[in-house]
Amino acid sequence: MNRYLIGSLILSGLTSVALAQNSLGDLVDGGAKKLSKDAVKSTLGGAHVSGKAVSGADTEYDYKADGYFSGNLKDARGWSSGAVGNWTVDESGKLCSEWTLTANSKRLSGCGFLYAKGDELYYVESDSDKTAKIYKRVVKK
Repeated sequence: MNRYLIGSLILSGLTSVALAQNSLGDLVDGGAKKLSKDAVKSTLGGAHVSGKAVSGADTEYDYKADGYFSGNLKDARGWSSGAVGNWTVDESGKLCSEWTLTANSKRLSGCGFLYAKGDELYYVESDSDKTAKIYKRVVKK
């Protein structure tokens, strides 16, 4: 009987750990902090950033300090494209980007915020909706 109780506790603990990185609320409750304007600029300027896009595509972008970025994305079906665009950060730390896909000239835009938890970085579209989905980013300089 103790074995079942211990197994249940372990599984519930693993579930809690997995859920801790699904939403903004869980991330903030876990100690993550929103990056300021200056922190976003210093983190992205000159960095190679990879991770899942809001669309689900795998992305890799090189961000320049002058507000330009370029890179590639690939979706789950295997479709891929290059992308080129510009990025800005407002006083609240909101990161906004406008870009063009090189495969079809489609123009896109989006805004969101960066949060740091230890050495990990996350992108989220809202800084007030605690249920907003988070997207892990890997930054290399």
